[in-house]
Amino acid sequence: MKYFIGFFIFLISLNSSAKKEQVNFLFEHKIDTLISCSNEIQTGDDMSRLLANHKFERILREVLNDPTSIHYKFDKIKCLSIVESPNEKEFRIYTWVLKLGNDDYDYFGFTQYQNDRKKKIKNYVYKLTNKSKELGKDEFSKLDSNNWIGCVYYEVIPPKKRKDKTHLLIGWDGNNWRSTKKIIETFSFNNKGVITFGKKIIRYNKGTVKKPKLISKARLIFEYNGEVSMTVSYNSNLKKLIFDHLAPSDPKLADLYFTYAPDFTYDGLKYDNKKWIHENDVDVRNQEAVKAVRWNPKDVKNRTKETLIPQRSK
Repeated sequence: MKYFIGFFIFLISLNSSAKKEQVNFLFEHKIDTLISCSNEIQTGDDMSRLLANHKFERILREVLNDPTSIHYKFDKIKCLSIVESPNEKEFRIYTWVLKLGNDDYDYFGFTQYQNDRKKKIKNYVYKLTNKSKELGKDEFSKLDSNNWIGCVYYEVIPPKKRKDKTHLLIGWDGNNWRSTKKIIETFSFNNKGVITFGKKIIRYNKGTVKKPKLISKARLIFEYNGEVSMTVSYNSNLKKLIFDHLAPSDPKLADLYFTYAPDFTYDGLKYDNKKWIHENDVDVRNQEAVKAVRWNPKDVKNRTKETLIPQRSK
């Protein structure tokens, strides 16, 4: 009898798992069009890229309006970067870059948020509107989907406490022909899928290790020379967000951010009581996994820096 019951339970679980794998994506016939548009966005001339981008944005919106899309692997769409809630399929953020002319970058994206209150899934999709030119290097303002500092997001870092709903995002911005930006952004969703950027939970030290001067920031925006790389990534061993410390090539050039480059020291952000505390001169010696990945999108294994970031003009 026990054997029969056990076998019966096994059959039920097997049938249940099979159903989960057999999700019927009704929008799959649109994926080929997205792939074609994605290729044109990356390789076409300026006019072709603009037209393809307009079509890509419209069709992707249609796809994301289908609640099952949050489970779909968009790995064949090479221009698209996706970050998602680490533990369960609660949200996704989709971003991509459109490069025009001589290193002119524009950014596009959508947020997708789901909840299943009253046993009915609600799927909320909002367009991200890039307002980087108007906002500049604003590290203090609270922003929303209509006022977005555009970039390509490649890593999301969850809070350490379940009741804390504010995450961190790490993004890349090609900026212009001589400098690049990396952005550490704070964000959270409300129950209706509305995203808010810019909660002031970053306590940034403008002073020194011995004489700290902490100020509250909504985000960190780093600008540096376009010919060098800056590492920004979470280190699981140190339990800190680690990033290169930037310095100008000459102290007299402190106001010219295209002269900045890593100086072979590291700073960090450490989570403490719903805040991320900035630390100068973090010791990363003899620590495993301390070399943060320079470009490691979380959505699919096959993505590379070359497929998501347009190469600079030589």
